Amino acid sequence: MKSKEKILVHKGIDRVKREQFDDALELFDRVLEMNPENADALNNKGVALYHMNRPMEALECYDLALSTDPENPEALRNKGFVLRSMQRFEEALETYDLLIAASPNTTDLRNKAAILVGMGRPEEALGILMEVAMVEPSVQIEREIEMLRKILLDLAMRAEDPPR
Repeated sequence: MKSKEKILVHKGIDRVKREQFDDALELFDRVLEMNPENADALNNKGVALYHMNRPMEALECYDLALSTDPENPEALRNKGFVLRSMQRFEEALETYDLLIAASPNTTDLRNKAAILVGMGRPEEALGILMEVAMVEPSVQIEREIEMLRKILLDLAMRAEDPPR
């Protein structure tokens, strides 16, 4: 990335942090006029659009960023987050699987577990969280594990005692 593009992208990121989304979009669009394949500008434009409550346009930006840089972890992570927020769980799961395959980390695994819960697959989510707890134990992960265990116990009790 050329230095002028890099400067404009960083200015745009700063505008996003300040919640000056229209200004951020202008900066990212200037970069994209110079270089339509600038994955950083596309990804961060998606972030600004998401914050402006324009998730479909944000997804388009992430997909464009991924078409130029298929393994861009930030674009994959952002796409997965937006898909999850839209309750498009199957697509979000596929996106997180790609991300985890390229570079597994506990945050992405926890997000995958949350998606599985949203899909009604708490057993799989629990298995993932148990793996995360072995790698990175924390009070928060233990709380999430306990919550899923309670959900599973509740589901088992309902199955044993059907409504009359």
